[in-house]
Amino acid sequence: MNWLDGFNQVIEYIEKNLEGEIDYEKITAVFGYSVYHVQRLFAMIAGVPLSEYIRNRRLSKAAVELQGGEDKVIDVAVKYGYSSPNSFNRAFKALHGVSPSDVKKDGVSIKAYPPLFFELTVKGAQAMDYRIEKKNSFRIAGVKLHTTMENGECYRSTPEFWHDLMKDGGQNDIMALMNEEPAGLLGVSNYCIDFSTSEFDYYIACASNKPVPDGMSEFTVPASTWAIFTCTEKEADAVQKLEQRIVMEWLPTSGYQFAYAPDIELYSEEVWEVWIPVTK
Repeated sequence: MNWLDGFNQVIEYIEKNLEGEIDYEKITAVFGYSVYHVQRLFAMIAGVPLSEYIRNRRLSKAAVELQGGEDKVIDVAVKYGYSSPNSFNRAFKALHGVSPSDVKKDGVSIKAYPPLFFELTVKGAQAMDYRIEKKNSFRIAGVKLHTTMENGECYRSTPEFWHDLMKDGGQNDIMALMNEEPAGLLGVSNYCIDFSTSEFDYYIACASNKPVPDGMSEFTVPASTWAIFTCTEKEADAVQKLEQRIVMEWLPTSGYQFAYAPDIELYSEEVWEVWIPVTK
């Protein structure tokens, strides 16, 4: 089974179970990956965490039922997995901008959140330069942001984190600590393995064994095998585009799968790189 068929099977399974329990183990069985890996893959390809996609599909169907029927709000809330009216109201309003009771009024607009469908888009072939390297563990020092994939928060907070640091010249303080390999300013995404959360820590740091100054954090990147890709463009969205290509084009036929280690972006004057932890 190819990846497109696999993800479309997952979408079909979700659609059939929006009113009941969704078994994440059945979702991961389609690919043979862990729940953690499937969450990462889905978010990178679809641009939204799997848990958020499921929630938005349920809230979209709930809005249609409330808009066109006589069902009570509490009944619809329970039908789509909410144990209390308050939690349903908060989630509903976050997506649609109106309360569930307001939807019953004439002329009230709601947001449609249709099912995803994955298909292949054929483009001109473009080579991807990469190498496989085994690295010992190394310590990083820098600043840390705790963020989440929920509601796309990380796509807003991470660029702001970089902007604020660069504006104040904080990258110079970090680079002054660098005395080990890999050489360069690093963006390190340390994802939680627990599928129940989409939270993770993002570091802007460098490799260093020097004492960590007040206000900074440290983290030890575990020894891993890395697929290291060279980013041919140095633009704001170049790294994200490269990560999508890695997942969609390289990983399915590489013989590798994601390993339990952080993702790393490396920025130096000479090169930009994306490091993906892999295992056979």
